[in-house]
Amino acid sequence: MVIFGAGASFDSAQACRLNVVGGVVQDDGLWYRPPLANGLFLDNHRSFGQLVEKYPKIRPIIPLLRERRDRNVEEVLESLQSEAREYPERLRQLASVRYYVRDLLYDCTNRWLEHTFGVTNYVLLADQVLRWHQADQAICLVTFNYDLLLEFALTNFKFEIREPNYFLGSHPIFKVFKIHGSVNWARFVTSPRGVRAKELIDLAAEIQLSQDWTTISQGQDSKGDWPLLPSIAIPVQTKTQSTFECPPGHLQYLKADLLKQVTKILIIGWQAREAHFLELLSSNLRKIEHLMVVCGNHATAKSILDYFIAQVGPNAATAKGYIGLGGFTDFVVNREGDEFFRA
Repeated sequence: MVIFGAGASFDSAQACRLNVVGGVVQDDGLWYRPPLANGLFLDNHRSFGQLVEKYPKIRPIIPLLRERRDRNVEEVLESLQSEAREYPERLRQLASVRYYVRDLLYDCTNRWLEHTFGVTNYVLLADQVLRWHQADQAICLVTFNYDLLLEFALTNFKFEIREPNYFLGSHPIFKVFKIHGSVNWARFVTSPRGVRAKELIDLAAEIQLSQDWTTISQGQDSKGDWPLLPSIAIPVQTKTQSTFECPPGHLQYLKADLLKQVTKILIIGWQAREAHFLELLSSNLRKIEHLMVVCGNHATAKSILDYFIAQVGPNAATAKGYIGLGGFTDFVVNREGDEFFRA
């Protein structure tokens, strides 16, 4: 199993490092580098102001998400979410966050792939994993990222991007789980009907959702007279079962079939702070023999490794631990995972 966090997409291509002239980082293209969570609302290059204009209900909370003092974005959003019961306007603002994040990361996906010509670390990692793959094994890929970089990388290996309800059949070996949703997924709104995105945001307190997911193109907000709500989990600090934003069948397949077969776990750019997912792993994993954390800082990587083992419990306690330094780019370019994959 490979688990990807925001750090994987942030350090998803050598282009992050190659775009340097005379020791100065060139801005061209790097505007659309997929941001970490704390960078989602900063817009340092003034490239996403049109999204604030498109979803104006977000304006009152943008300053809070930019000037956070000693808090991260997820803490601020959770605090705002807790105020929604007494102040319904928060529901409209948080609904706007879903649309804002979807549009921003959809745009980042497309422009980053153009900037890198599709040459990302995800492609190289998939190739390295396949090299050591045994024919009778599925490769479980869990991502907490909303972007499409992983899926597009896998299309180089005949991965077909299917509708959410059939997504797990996109490839015979690679099984991708987008736990917190995806920029190209949405859920049908059963009530109210026949309204546009802006009107739906205004009616956020009245939204009723179906259990049907669908694939959407960039900017698509409806199918026929069915409004669509972006399948994007609002990034909050405390993750619970309600934070999962994928078809229930995906989680059921992960729990009932794949987790019991996992013996190796590779963590890339993930802080291992999603308690709801750690609990799922703790309840369903069997014996883990090898664990590896890829992170640019040794102390941080060791902290993640130790915390993960403590949370998952005895089934991971005796696993051999590995640490990959330098981040995602160094890991794949220097083939730091060969011993781990071969073990």
